[in-house]
Amino acid sequence: MVTPSTRLVDLSHRRMQWQGFTMALLAAIFWGLSGVSAQRLFMTYHASAGWLVTVRMGISGFLILLVTAWRQGIGVVWQPWRSRQWRLQLIIFGIVGLFAVQYSYLAAIQDGNAASATLLQYTGPALITLYLIIRKRARPSYRQFTAVGLSLFGTWLLVSNGRFNSLHIPLGGLIWGLLSAVTLAFYTLYPGQLLQRWGSSVIVGWGMVIGSCTSQFIFPIWQGPRSWWPWTAWVFVAFVVLVGTLLAFWLYLASLNYIEPGPASVITSAEPLVATAASMMWLGVHLDNIQAVGALAIVSAVVILALRQPSLG
Repeated sequence: MVTPSTRLVDLSHRRMQWQGFTMALLAAIFWGLSGVSAQRLFMTYHASAGWLVTVRMGISGFLILLVTAWRQGIGVVWQPWRSRQWRLQLIIFGIVGLFAVQYSYLAAIQDGNAASATLLQYTGPALITLYLIIRKRARPSYRQFTAVGLSLFGTWLLVSNGRFNSLHIPLGGLIWGLLSAVTLAFYTLYPGQLLQRWGSSVIVGWGMVIGSCTSQFIFPIWQGPRSWWPWTAWVFVAFVVLVGTLLAFWLYLASLNYIEPGPASVITSAEPLVATAASMMWLGVHLDNIQAVGALAIVSAVVILALRQPSLG
């Protein structure tokens, strides 16, 4: 028998689910718009990918650690540095993971466009699946085989427009985009023990700070824009840093309090669709019909892998 209290519980559960869905979707939208804002900075105000990485990761990482210290205590923030083992893993994650994935993604936008860069980066889940299959010598399931095939096929359609003898995105954008997929795979697979031991806020916060310091050595911040930048340019910078990085990160983590990681991953796969649509509307980026099919194939592969993640043995 369904009692009023049961109905209230069901209603509360559904409300929490919708809250989680909304948070994950907003995170995807902000991530997608962040890439488009970065492209506007590159096209109109001649910012560099390296400078934006330094600023984006430095400010976001510092604020994440500041909020974590305020909520959990300063001791929690410094815990990973007290062990040589964790310290080394954290530095590797910050440099090879966060710095590499952030720079390659923004460089792909700078040399190409936000739509193709985001779509190429989203082939990362297929690379992760291939790596796990090879590492564990497991036979791929039909779902995995289909997802990897769709991802490869979609990438080919996106970059070639279905022709074997042509390239429809700049070579630099293609190379950096594929590198961003590889580094995204590393960024996803490597920090498992770190995240389990210290939590995502501490690890991602320090990873961003380390990545920003690495970027500072290569792309010094004082070599960036001077005071002649108009205020509108700084609005784009603020959006990339505060909304497209910090707020999006918080929304995604908060969504996991209400929904499972699988559905959250499916919802955030809207990011490349948002980046593509915004690029076409605001930046004049054009995708041919065949390239659009490739984009849908890549997103479909991500959704297939996120809906169910079977064990590889």
